[in-house]
Amino acid sequence: MSQKKDQLLSHEYDGIREFDNALPKWWLYGFYFTIAFGIVYAINYHALPTPLWGRPGMVAEYQAEVETAARVAAGRPKAAGPNTALVALTDLDSLKKGQEIYEGANLCHACHRKDLGGMVGPNLTDNLWIHGCTPADVMKNVSTGFPPLGMLPYGSGASLSDEQLLQVVSYVLSKQGTQPANPRAANPDREKTCG
Repeated sequence: MSQKKDQLLSHEYDGIREFDNALPKWWLYGFYFTIAFGIVYAINYHALPTPLWGRPGMVAEYQAEVETAARVAAGRPKAAGPNTALVALTDLDSLKKGQEIYEGANLCHACHRKDLGGMVGPNLTDNLWIHGCTPADVMKNVSTGFPPLGMLPYGSGASLSDEQLLQVVSYVLSKQGTQPANPRAANPDREKTCG
């Protein structure tokens, strides 16, 4: 049976009639290609944990983001394993970088003073702390901040890397017992002896 070209169909809608012609081959092949590409793409990026080519898939990216969020919430830098206790840095280079962050654009010094003696914020050189004094506690406190009390996350809202966060926390903890002049008075109702 041969198909006649430009044969009108018997139906009509709003005065419009259509031809019963086959679709062009290039259009059909393009349509089949998009179906095949869509199936491969969906399996590769949505089903496989690691795609067949290149970068990590959505599942791997999601798991990496969840792990990063858990490390930050627990106060651990990226290099730390799940059972590693966080230890403050003590090398001079890290403490100097921490001091630069503390005294720089992150505005920590605006409330805690450059000597950490406290002004609007509490004194950070004594052993009285409101929200815990371990490196993990301080990292969590700095990264989340206390907006109702006026402390933005990271001091100014400008995020720090895990390494930078550990450097500034290590710098603050290294100043314990330095006894700056005229420190802010302790608030015994809120501050508890730590360590």
